[in-house]
Amino acid sequence: MNKKILVVVLLLSSLMTISTAQVNISGELRSRGIVDHGFKVPVLDGTDAKAYFDQRTRVQFDYSKDKYSTRITLQDARMWGGDDIVNKVGAFGNSNSFGLYEAWVKLNVNENSSLKIGRQEWNYDDMRILSFRDWLTAGQSYDGLLYELKSGKSKLDIGLSYNNDGSRQGIPDNSDWNPLKLKTMNFIRLHRQLGSKTSIAAMATLSGRMDTTKNNLLATGTHGINLLHNYGKKGNDGFLLRFSAYYQHGTDVNKGSDNAYKGISAYLLSFEAGVRTLNKKLELKAGAELISGHDYKDTDADYQNTRHTFDMQYSAILPYYGGNMNHFVFQESYKLGTKSGGYFDPFIKAKYRYSKKGFVEAAFFFPYLTTDVRAHATIDPITQKPKGGEVDENGNPVYWKGNLGRYFDVKTVYQLSPDINLKAGFSYGIVSDIKNQMVYGYKDAASKELHDMGNNYFGWIMLTVKPKFL
Repeated sequence: MNKKILVVVLLLSSLMTISTAQVNISGELRSRGIVDHGFKVPVLDGTDAKAYFDQRTRVQFDYSKDKYSTRITLQDARMWGGDDIVNKVGAFGNSNSFGLYEAWVKLNVNENSSLKIGRQEWNYDDMRILSFRDWLTAGQSYDGLLYELKSGKSKLDIGLSYNNDGSRQGIPDNSDWNPLKLKTMNFIRLHRQLGSKTSIAAMATLSGRMDTTKNNLLATGTHGINLLHNYGKKGNDGFLLRFSAYYQHGTDVNKGSDNAYKGISAYLLSFEAGVRTLNKKLELKAGAELISGHDYKDTDADYQNTRHTFDMQYSAILPYYGGNMNHFVFQESYKLGTKSGGYFDPFIKAKYRYSKKGFVEAAFFFPYLTTDVRAHATIDPITQKPKGGEVDENGNPVYWKGNLGRYFDVKTVYQLSPDINLKAGFSYGIVSDIKNQMVYGYKDAASKELHDMGNNYFGWIMLTVKPKFL
């Protein structure tokens, strides 16, 4: 028997011997089918769509006593057909799909406070900084410590983490440390309920990345507030509001022209307001998000040696940044973002609950490039990076600024039973000339002819079953 499966069987057997009053065993089986024709990267005319399936399987063990509680969540996250243990007579497994999603113990310090230690979910507010990234097949969990304190209508959370690579014997070895990984993530969050409908939360984080030499820990501070009015399950008919604002500072992993690490000065603002009516069946909302970015026309040395793009870190991605097509999720990327340019994204949304079990939601996004970004003429076929700055007829540099396209999302959710949930969605993007040139350059630089853009769309359907085994 596979060793990993044997571990699961033995763990299940041992837990079955414990009093059922103290143990809960549950699961999650999530299967998702996707048709992709331009998800993340816009596609050109003549490009074939991709179809694929992924699956998440989780078994969750919860145990509680007077002084503590624990959770262990085993997970298998895979693409259908992605097995790498194969020979000519069959596929026998995936060596990378099985893992430990959660493993924590929560110590009850007193009736108002607790300390949670181990691998756990951190998911707060609008998920702009810390999120469980549930859209991803494997999700996102964190190794750390979390202290929680409740007092009346206020709640304080303090999280600490410090990460290393190492062996199973517990010996750290960071020689192959990936600088894209966060070395440390720490935060303090204070949440206050202001009446029955309104709440406010303030959050400050201190994260750190290692530079490529693995000799320097470079810190980033991200601080913000979240204000909610008439949101959530307790929301009633009437006006609703969501506002968040974040400022980011610290030291970047990249160096500037002075051969010193760049400073950071960036911000993100998000606003949404609307109305709920018809006995909470209908919601109409409008809003916008504004993210700072680099202005290529500003030649001041201090400005050039400062990063003005906002580091998303481990934030949620799919609900924001132009919607589910994901064309603007990594700001510094010319393919998946704005080539470090500033980003403004007004939107309108409508949600209609047609029954107690289901609703349909639609959103329109109108993204814009808000800073002057140096235009490039072509993409190098070897390096796949921008090549050749565009100039006008007088030899002056050309800059991009303005419309990035138009994007549309529609989603429906239906609760078939308390344990079974069905979701489906479709997204469509009308890619602007700026975004077209940013990703692919000119088809013919001499005549400034753009490539023919294809229909960019993304469709999915997802079935989630969450059985209660014990």
